[in-house]
Parts: sequence; structure tokens; C-alpha cells
Amino acid sequence: MDEKKTPAENSKPLHETRDATVRYIVYFGIAMAASVVAAFLVSWGLLRFLENHQPLGSPASPLAKGRVLPPPGVPLLQAHPNQELEKYLADQKEVLDTYGWVDKKNGIVRIPIQRAMNILLQNGLPIRNSKTPKGMIQPGEVQQYVVPQGYMPQN
Repeated sequence: MDEKKTPAENSKPLHETRDATVRYIVYFGIAMAASVVAAFLVSWGLLRFLENHQPLGSPASPLAKGRVLPPPGVPLLQAHPNQELEKYLADQKEVLDTYGWVDKKNGIVRIPIQRAMNILLQNGLPIRNSKTPKGMIQPGEVQQYVVPQGYMPQN
């Protein structure tokens, strides 16, 4: 707007010069309502047609099959992991600290770990067969380790 001219003398108005016509707004509203009703009627008709020509029966219940468990070998979710860990560690400690059968048929037993370490200290580890070349280990053989004199295992 030119500062020297008055608003009446300005040839370019800075606002809309005509209003929106109410008639066109009403036409647009009627057209939108008719479109919504038409879409509803088409959807309803299609639903009725498919119900009559493609019966599906009752909907399947997700509980109909019962509880589906994961395949074997897949870990299960733990409801109480801390208590389960404590029980597992207690079971492992019992296996390490007690006598028991590993294979009764073949006469294999387990002994407490402290007893096994004491026997190992008294008898030493198995010695390599003299026929085996140096540096080679036979299957099932344990490499020899000399236990220092007076060594006592700690709890």
C-alpha cells in the first residue's frame, strides 16, 4: 500500500472482495452426504451377497486348538527365573557334593568333587603311553600335570 495514497484511492484491495456463496456450500454438503450413504449401501449389499454365496461357518476360536507349545529344544519362558536359577544351582551343587550312580549297569559312579581332587592329588594324572609320539595325545587321554608338593585345594 502506498503511504501517500488514502485507502479509498488504492486500486488493489488487500482482502477478499466477494464472499463464499452459501448455495455452493450446501450443494457440497449434500453431495458428501449422498456419497457416504451410497458407500454404506454398496458395502451393505456386498456383505449380504457374500454371506449368501460364501458361507464361512462359525468363526474359529483362538482357544479351540488348546495350548500350543513350542517345539522340543526351544527354551520355554520362565515365570520365576530367580527361583528357578536358585533351584538349578542347588541341584548342581548336590550333584557335585554327593555320591551317586551315573550308570549303574556299567558300574560308573560319581563322587564328590573334593574327594575327586584329593584322589587326583594322591595318585596324579595318567601318564602318556610310551608308543605315542611326543606332542600327540591319545583319544581319552589327559595331559599330565605335576601337582606341586603340599598343594591343597581351596573351597
